[in-house]
Amino acid sequence: MFQQSAASDDVASPAQNEPKGPSDPRTAPRDPFLEHYFKRIDPRLAASFTPDQCAAIKTMFGARGVAKHAVELRRSIPIGKRRYYLVLLMGRERRAFGRLFSEGAITGAFNVLGYAITAALWLVPAVAAAFLLQAFL
Repeated sequence: MFQQSAASDDVASPAQNEPKGPSDPRTAPRDPFLEHYFKRIDPRLAASFTPDQCAAIKTMFGARGVAKHAVELRRSIPIGKRRYYLVLLMGRERRAFGRLFSEGAITGAFNVLGYAITAALWLVPAVAAAFLLQAFL
């Protein structure tokens, strides 16, 4: 509907659009995380990033491969006119104890609950096996 005239800053010359060499992220091997990140920023700014800066961005955002979880449930649930999502992930804890403690992920009450659940998971089959043995003897 409205047209805005381009300022001289907005129009890049063909020489500015050319890859600048090995430090140009556009000539680097394709990285899905960085491609997604660079789609969201100005292409001229994306072209100015060095490989070290790209690595720092990935480290800062914690980009890594897709994590494997023993249980991974992702669902979208319609409630009324809106949709909500539910995510349940379970797997082996890989974070160090010090990190868990500093993040507040380790608390006394939660640990007691975890120990109770673990004991129940071990105790139920043991009790069932004892009843089965008693029934056969």
